Amino acid sequence: MDVRRSWGNWKFCGKLGQGGFGAVLHWRHETNGREIATKHIQDVGPLSADQKIKIKERWHKELKWTREFQELSNIVAGVILDIEDPGFLDYLNGLGSMPVIVLEYCNGGDVRKKLNKPENINGLVEFEVREILRSMRVALHFLHSKCLVCHRDLKPDNIVIQKTGNGKNVYKLTDFGLARPAPDKTMLQSVVGTRHYFAPEVVESGVYNMAVDYWSLGIIAYELATGELPFIPHQSPRNILVNLINKPTDCIAITEDVMDPNRFVNQTELPAQHHLTEPFAVELTKWLRIALDRDYKRRGQMATDEVQQAVPVVFASLDRLLQIKVLTIFAMNCCKRSAYAVTDNTTMSSLIHLIERDTGISGNELFVVLPISHPVKQITPRTRPIDLYVPEWCDTSKESRRRNTPPVMLYVVKINESSNYSVQEPIVSPLMKKCNSKKVDSKEGWLSKRLAKDFHYTINHEQDILETFLRGLYEHALSLEDEIISNPCNDNIKDEINVTTYAYNQIQKLRSHVEEEKLISPLNDSAEWDKISEAFKGITDIAASIEGHSQSALRQARNEVKETKDLLKEYSEKDVFNVSRFIRNHSQNGINLNDFRKKILEFAENRSKFYEQGSLLSYSQNIDKLHFYFKRNQKTVPIVKKKFEDIQSDIFKMHVNMLRSASENSRGPMLQPTDAINELSMSSQGPTSLPYDPTTSILIDEANKIMKMLNNMK
Repeated sequence: MDVRRSWGNWKFCGKLGQGGFGAVLHWRHETNGREIATKHIQDVGPLSADQKIKIKERWHKELKWTREFQELSNIVAGVILDIEDPGFLDYLNGLGSMPVIVLEYCNGGDVRKKLNKPENINGLVEFEVREILRSMRVALHFLHSKCLVCHRDLKPDNIVIQKTGNGKNVYKLTDFGLARPAPDKTMLQSVVGTRHYFAPEVVESGVYNMAVDYWSLGIIAYELATGELPFIPHQSPRNILVNLINKPTDCIAITEDVMDPNRFVNQTELPAQHHLTEPFAVELTKWLRIALDRDYKRRGQMATDEVQQAVPVVFASLDRLLQIKVLTIFAMNCCKRSAYAVTDNTTMSSLIHLIERDTGISGNELFVVLPISHPVKQITPRTRPIDLYVPEWCDTSKESRRRNTPPVMLYVVKINESSNYSVQEPIVSPLMKKCNSKKVDSKEGWLSKRLAKDFHYTINHEQDILETFLRGLYEHALSLEDEIISNPCNDNIKDEINVTTYAYNQIQKLRSHVEEEKLISPLNDSAEWDKISEAFKGITDIAASIEGHSQSALRQARNEVKETKDLLKEYSEKDVFNVSRFIRNHSQNGINLNDFRKKILEFAENRSKFYEQGSLLSYSQNIDKLHFYFKRNQKTVPIVKKKFEDIQSDIFKMHVNMLRSASENSRGPMLQPTDAINELSMSSQGPTSLPYDPTTSILIDEANKIMKMLNNMK
């Protein structure tokens, strides 16, 4: 195809795709920056007359539909240049043998290219699976209900990606070459669609309806979740069809038996090698049993939704699936990622019970660490699990990691004097276990590729767990530092020390002055004074110890923050389990059995050395221990505060008794004011403004004011 580098204001940017009979071109308007994609068909000479007629029909259908689809953001819209730039449109029409199809340009490629990226070899992350299924549900419902169109060629290649300015992806359905008007009661009769995505009835009878799109959506969902087509894709079409026709209703995938190439196994669950949370995976499995039901009548049955509209069951069930909110948690003591579906009615006690069950941490030892960037800054008695759910953190893709999105929404740690740590066994597929035995000696190409995918998942999952654990270390250290700094109990103790010390020193001065000057009758409270003095010294020493422990804990916490931050940076950049090297060597062509067995041994040794001989777990134990002692230290604060209050009360009573004695002796010589008496006060803020006067009324007033001051300090 001879394409000019530019035409008017339009610049040719390159080819987006090339087929046997045509191409898709990319253009940009140099003035307004608009981008478009143009589809062209050139030479169809080698085809028969009938084939040419069919291609022409499909081409004109697609042209018609794309020009009419202007209403929905999840369907690629046609661009109408007839009025905007008719000259350029004439030029484009001259590049092919049929009218050009002009479409909005989607700058993110298609979902097939996304699935082919090495990091997606085991499927996409849950956030992306949800977004694609949500977009396709909207697009298909619009086609089926508003346009009465059956797409008939759903596949990842026909889902394109539009990257927005805010970093999000919009998924759009395209390629309506096989689309056809299909009223509900009309049955279509022709074999269409890409082989691995069309429903069994298409081949079996050639009679089908819109339910074929539900089947294709189910195949896409399985592939998005696992990176693999569900029904023995490398087998012959006949084997595939025979197994599909005979599969049970709850079967969502069919696999080969590596020990017997003629035996096929019906699978009712998703394989463990995926990036989905458990609550979502469980519900997705249920939905797949509906979408991949071989009986198109059951697959296409209708239901009534919440707004009393008739919708296909497959859509109603998908809506419920996509509404699930999942709270993600990482338990540091067992290096385990967990997830729980939460609603407005989920209680904190029920969530804690589930965490206790899954982690083995008892409630009195369990502590929740909120990532430093969590919108909830502190868990209170009013906090609900749904409040801890952060929608923006559901995206755990590679792109989100670059934005430093936390891998989970909560960390849980075991606050104990001697926390025990364990590491979960690696996730090893049944196929890997079988192939690690020398009894298996297959040369099948599918086996080497499947083994490579499974092994990649194992080592990639281990790297992910390691990085999440390190992030948890850092978050726990930060949380502890913040807790020590912001804890108000220490300030309260300081206030009590200052108040009580001032009161004690004042009463001590007063007693000494009274005894020296013999101003009143001899004091008969020596035993009581000794008791107060002993209690004051003891509790002051304890308070000083608490303060010393807190300061020491703060220094240690700050040191842990620095060290764990350095660890996180070091190991996030270090490919401990050689994931990148494995992808380079084996993601495309697979791995043979001998190399696989060597890799398994190497991985096991590396993992054992890392966890058993390394010091990472000891870092977490040290932080747990530090946190435990700080918590225990803080438990004594209310007790110490109460002791100070008791001493203040005893000092006040002694003070009142002395004033009462002074009042009884006031019939003798007037007491002369002294510096010690003038400064008498129970406030650490300085002496009272009232001068000391040994008359009864003034003494009582002063005592009442002191009592009020003490009450205000409590």
